[in-house]
Amino acid sequence: MGKKRRGHADIEEILGRPWCYYCERDFEDLKLLISHQKAKHFKCDRCGRRLNTAGGLSVHLNQVHKENLDHVENALPNRQGLEVEIFGMEGIPTEVLESHRNRLIQNFYQAQEDRRIATGNPLPGQAKEPRKKIKIETAEELKTRLREWRARRKEILANGGSLESMMQSAQQQATPAPVPAPAQQQQQYPGQQQAPPQGHFYGQAPEGIPARPPSGPPGVAGLPQRPGGDSIDQLIRKAETGVKPAVEPEKASKKDKKGRMFYDDAEISPEERMAKLPRYAFTAA
Repeated sequence: MGKKRRGHADIEEILGRPWCYYCERDFEDLKLLISHQKAKHFKCDRCGRRLNTAGGLSVHLNQVHKENLDHVENALPNRQGLEVEIFGMEGIPTEVLESHRNRLIQNFYQAQEDRRIATGNPLPGQAKEPRKKIKIETAEELKTRLREWRARRKEILANGGSLESMMQSAQQQATPAPVPAPAQQQQQYPGQQQAPPQGHFYGQAPEGIPARPPSGPPGVAGLPQRPGGDSIDQLIRKAETGVKPAVEPEKASKKDKKGRMFYDDAEISPEERMAKLPRYAFTAA
């Protein structure tokens, strides 16, 4: 199973792809690029032979077809000259490489911006909601707030108040009221015995429910209840009254497997041997 391909390639993948100098078309690997150049730019239109470079095609036309090659076929207008020898990506001038790189970067970020405007989604690494702008007060707004605070202080002092009470009231107005916490409930875990309510003790029945009579012989109180007490108490009562407990029938033993008899006399059959017995002997009447 191959690697899942993402919807949009990143900038490193785009810049790492090999590309053709003559038409600036990019490819998956260098082998495809060389095959493209042989088929589109270095192919003889007389015999169909594919050469490796434009110089090799020029020599082929001159020696075989007695013609001269003046430009490279299927190339951009400014890339048709024969002064540059290109094989794959070898021989590309440095300024052409830089120009191609800058163009790819500019097109990549322009495509991202166009996609963001069309879909409304933020760019990778950016928040969807814009940041809140910091409010900056002007000098006039600060002076207005200062005049209001001085007038408020003068009014409080004239009414017999103090500056401390004024500051405390301002802090109380700015501080939000605490939210009351919900009532705490005791969490019950599996296997944990629940605590009885207030006023209720272990061994006592709640109000309105009759208490269970203690088990055991009369006159003896406070004995702890035995495990499986109900069944044992019934057996004790039956023994006191003379009733014998029902005996479970024993399970029938498994039947023995049927044995097989073997007769090992090959000379006389079982019928002939039986006829020789005295009780089967013939006697004349």
